[in-house]
Formats: sequence, C-alpha cells, structure tokens
Amino acid sequence: MKKKRIALVEIGGSHDECLLTQMHAIQSSGHEVVLITSPEVVDRNPAFAAYTNEVFTLNITELTRKVQVRKVWKIISSERLDIVVLNTAQGKVIRDLCLKALFSKIEFVGIIHTTRMFTESFTQKIIHRKIKKYLLLSEYLKDKVSPQKGLSLEFFYPLRFPHSDQKIERSNKQIAIIGGVEERRKDLNGFLEMIQTIQDKKVRFVFLGKSDPEKPEVQPFLNAISEAGLEDRVKTYDHFVSQEEFDQVVRSSDLILPLVHPNTPSADQYFRNQISGAMTVSFGYKVPMMIHKEYGHIEEMHTAAFYYRLETFPQDLENALVNTEKASEEMQQHLPYSTEEQERRYADFLEL
Repeated sequence: MKKKRIALVEIGGSHDECLLTQMHAIQSSGHEVVLITSPEVVDRNPAFAAYTNEVFTLNITELTRKVQVRKVWKIISSERLDIVVLNTAQGKVIRDLCLKALFSKIEFVGIIHTTRMFTESFTQKIIHRKIKKYLLLSEYLKDKVSPQKGLSLEFFYPLRFPHSDQKIERSNKQIAIIGGVEERRKDLNGFLEMIQTIQDKKVRFVFLGKSDPEKPEVQPFLNAISEAGLEDRVKTYDHFVSQEEFDQVVRSSDLILPLVHPNTPSADQYFRNQISGAMTVSFGYKVPMMIHKEYGHIEEMHTAAFYYRLETFPQDLENALVNTEKASEEMQQHLPYSTEEQERRYADFLEL
C-alpha cells in the first residue's frame, strides 16, 4: 500500500475538536498527517504533536484573504500531498482556494458543519466544483440533505479527545453544559427557569467554556444567578478552558445538558441545520445527555439521551441521575459510539 500524505486544513481557528479523530484515523491507517492551521489551534492542542508529521501555521488575522489563499496553496502544491481535507469547508477563503486547486490532481474532501451550505450558499456551489466528497457530523443531518448530482456524502462522529490518565470519579449530581454562556447557542432564560425549580441543592451546573464578559448576555445572566442565590450551583469561566480541565470536568460529570429548546435562538442554531458539539462530547466520553423532548425523533441520540420538558424538569432530572450509570454502560456497548468505528468510517470514506 502506498503511503499517502494527507493535509488537514483548519485556518478559520475553530472546529479543532474535529481534528484529533481524523489524525488518529490517518496515522493508524499507515499514512502521514500534514497540518495547516493557525498558531492558536496548535497552542491549545498539544496532543496534536504526536500525530502530525509536519505542521504549517499562518497568522490568519494578519493576512488578507488573497494572501491567505496564496500561502495555503503554496504549502499544498509543494508538499506532495495526495488528499487535502478542509476541516471547515465553507466561506470565501475556501472558495478561492478551491478555484486555485481546480485543475490540480490533489483530491479535496470537505467537512460541513451546517446543512445550510447545501441549500442557501452560492459560494458553496463554486466550492463543489473542486470538492466532490463531503463529511457531515451527524447521520440525522446527512439524511436530511439532498446533494446535487456528482456529490458524495457521508457522516462521522469526531469522538477522540485528549484524555488524562488520572482516575476521576464522577461527582454526585454534576451536569456539564458544553461551551460558555451564549444566548445564540443556549436557552439561557429557560435555564434560569429550570434551575430555580430544582429543590435538590446538591445539583451543580458547569458552563464548560469561556463566558466572554464582552458578550452582552453574560453579565445579565451572572447577575440573575447571583440575585437568585445560585452562585454555588452554577460555575462559569471567564477564560479559555484548558484541555486538561475540560477532560476532568466532563469525566467527573453525571450528565451533559445541550440546553437547546424549541422556539428559541438555540433551536435556530442546533438540531435543525447543525448538530450540537455536546452530542459528540457525550458520545466520546460516554456521558449521557438530557435533551428536550422535542428532539426525541433524532434516533442517533436515543442510546445517549434522557428526555425532559421544561415543566417537568426536576422530576426528569431526578430520573436521569438515578439511571446515568446504566445509560453510560449501554453507550459503551453501542457500536456507533465507538471511537474506533467512527475512525474506520472516516478512513473508508477517504479510501485509506
């Protein structure tokens, strides 16, 4: 088998949580990983060093779009690459890069994070001229898309996360909310209502991401928590959460709460056109989720989910906490939640 050189490109500075799974899948298939990204992505992901044969960084924010495209293409065209995987295969930079590569024999594969790219984006139609194979991060979303003729779609779950070897016991009644305080991605008003109905004062919630003080919703939310006397039951971070702390908090949590509710901005963001990152964290760590009943039709989450309604949240939470250990064991046995199975799917799609 010819050893291939495969470049993973993430120049937008986000979605680096999808990269480790890809790196492991490529490396374990006997091929080489070339990473093209920003210094920030490298700095916050020390685990990448064990998987990459070469790393190229670009200070994207300091470069014009034209210069970004030229520099990335120079790396791609000079590195004897067989495949280029665009970790976020959307936007004008990617469009221009695909046009530069249009007549190159190097195969381009894209990862799409929202199905809107297939229905609402003219830019994406231009990108399709080069990229014929796309991966989505959800079976449910993949099945919703009707791709244009000539495109091949598949899905995979990026389930590999850097784990500490330190043994951690799950805390009693700790619930992780992946990401910081952000109205667009989470129903904050719904959360404030829910937490005030919980009589059990041992239940603790952790917003596991930076709650940026510059966002207009953060301080009012923290004020509301304070006024309700709930500071000891809600933890937030005003800084970037390290991989080590992220790993420790998730592994010590009983449940993960995506905090996505119908008829709120969170519903416009998730489970309609894109999947919540909480889902892949749950699948990867085998920590079950609490999901609003409205999303009970999404079959891929059934093994991982307890369902609730806002008006019955305290009882639904109590039921979930009693049964988390059993649910976690079932997740361990569920083949689609296997990290190795998802890496096999990825490798097969790239024909490694």
